[in-house]
Amino acid sequence: MAYKEHKKGKKSAHQKYRACVVEDGIRHTALFLTKREAIEWEAQKRKDLKAEAGKKKLGLDLLTLCAKYLDYSERYSKTTRYEKDAVCRRILKTWGPEKLVADITPADVLKYLTVQARKRSNYSSNRDRKNLLSMINFGIKYLGVQTNPVVITDNLPHEKGVQYTPPQDDILKLLMVATREERVFLNCYLQTGARRSEIFRLIWANDVNFEKRTIRLGTRKTKDGSMEYELLPMSDDLNDDLKWWWDNHPIKRSPYVFYNTDKDCRHYGEPFTARRAFMHGICKRAGIREFGFHALRRYVASVLADTHKVSAKTIQRILRHKNVTTTERYIQSINNDLEATMNMLSFKPIPEAERQRAAVS
Repeated sequence: MAYKEHKKGKKSAHQKYRACVVEDGIRHTALFLTKREAIEWEAQKRKDLKAEAGKKKLGLDLLTLCAKYLDYSERYSKTTRYEKDAVCRRILKTWGPEKLVADITPADVLKYLTVQARKRSNYSSNRDRKNLLSMINFGIKYLGVQTNPVVITDNLPHEKGVQYTPPQDDILKLLMVATREERVFLNCYLQTGARRSEIFRLIWANDVNFEKRTIRLGTRKTKDGSMEYELLPMSDDLNDDLKWWWDNHPIKRSPYVFYNTDKDCRHYGEPFTARRAFMHGICKRAGIREFGFHALRRYVASVLADTHKVSAKTIQRILRHKNVTTTERYIQSINNDLEATMNMLSFKPIPEAERQRAAVS
């Protein structure tokens, strides 16, 4: 209710009126020259507060959407969750946690993506767009969001650089300096074309079958984030290597095929989640250009296509790509029996004596 404000010790020819509205324990006030103005302001303020409360009640704020989407994303891989969490942090900083999802416009999205492209790169901006699109589609499906403003925006132009694929000579050098244990680990990639995490999560009982000579590889590259498995026949080399490792791996009670065998490490006996230093160290020992695990996957695709002239469709089955165009990007060029194809990856020509001599040196 509006009232005349009195100030002790001061006299004024223009006494002011204080307008006051209390809503949800919060006091809103303003000063006016006339009582009528103060009363009108109070009436309008009550309407505004009521409309704002109704809007908040009916609308979904950005913080809630981000929180629920990140909870939903727990089903995905660690890398994917990290990427989605980073996008949420950026948009909350840009738009504010209280912004209603319904108030996000295509212009807001375009401005955000443009800033990200300038600060980081077009490629990074496009990845943010992909994750924003996915998050608001999640809101539409589960939380009552009506429209997705990201759909109207376009990807920014981006030219992908040619990813490095090591030559066969470097792969041979790599295997020759590797210890027996390291060579088993590397051959799991070179004889299957597996993704990094697929070899890390191998379990003896579930994934390696010596009787049927098969290896089972699992990935979370699915829409719902669930594990998807596929059996591949083991090549002669891989079968021999894994049998040797089964007989010689130090911790017999471990269910995992590969785990930390460094007794000086606090993670001794634990399965690998990352091996950042492994490829760096072995490439340095071999005296070759450094590359990562994914380059081994590209190498497998390229050697089958270029050296053995295996069809893109067969290589797609080995790499387990959903789309053959993805495979064609791997082989960088364009159905045989899979078992015969897998044996093409064998490195039998390397004499065992030479391998042991190189490993000792």
